[in-house]
Amino acid sequence: MDIFRLFIISLMPVLKVLLVIIAGLILATQRFDLLGCDARRHLNNMVFYVFYPALIGCSLADTMTLEGLADLWFLPVNVLITCVIGSILGWILVIVTKPPRHLWGLVISCTSAANLGNMLLIILPALCEEKNNPFGGVASTCSANGKAYASLSLAIQIIYIWSILYFLLRMYANNEVKETNSNNSIIVAANGCTRDVLHDPVGLPQIHNDGNQKVSTTVKFKQLFMKIMRSESLRKIFAPATIAAIVGFLIGIATPIRKTFIGDNAPLRVIYSATELIGNAGIPSITLIVGANLLKGTFQ
Repeated sequence: MDIFRLFIISLMPVLKVLLVIIAGLILATQRFDLLGCDARRHLNNMVFYVFYPALIGCSLADTMTLEGLADLWFLPVNVLITCVIGSILGWILVIVTKPPRHLWGLVISCTSAANLGNMLLIILPALCEEKNNPFGGVASTCSANGKAYASLSLAIQIIYIWSILYFLLRMYANNEVKETNSNNSIIVAANGCTRDVLHDPVGLPQIHNDGNQKVSTTVKFKQLFMKIMRSESLRKIFAPATIAAIVGFLIGIATPIRKTFIGDNAPLRVIYSATELIGNAGIPSITLIVGANLLKGTFQ
């Protein structure tokens, strides 16, 4: 009987999410055409730049405290363990199935990331709303803590994807590069086009000199620093969700700032309430997008 009750408790939040996904799929059909390609792109940008940062920032600011930081050590450790196990399984998979060489990085990255993503942020709050949920406690407290943990996991995931997985994808993609000589190489693009680039193993701008001039170490470090700061992966690491997580942490652990924004007597509580209201649109929006994206594999 306990197993059946646990099954029902686990099933209900999944059914809620599936119903919203079905609604998104229906809204994307030609009959309604409310979530077409352009609408999904614009809504996805709203989620990425507005809804999710507001949701993550408010969730962490409301629940994270300086005393509670010591209890969060398991989150980065869990992501690391998931990365290692997933990478090993992905490597075994490419060895057994033998996909094209340039797809090895994609396969390993997908298995390494596993279920890291938006689904925790969708499922956990829905699960907390059920009576006798496995986490116990009051539903509102469970939902707040669940969103905070899922938000922090999402921020860590973004750093992980755009540092390790992005490097992994580029490493295998670079196997397609063919050298023509010691100074020049031809990069074959995905659409079959080619372009000549100046080969530089360090990735720094080429400095031509007459042999008598020497580049100082300071200049080299400056060039390397500017290269890192302008890199695409670094900009992706500091995505809006990551910045929101940092801001939420700072507000949560800094008691004077926390009392300014959070609480019934906080003088700037209206700013927090407005941001929280915006963030609440993130979960239903991303769930509708998931359903709309399924249309191509079903009816079209």
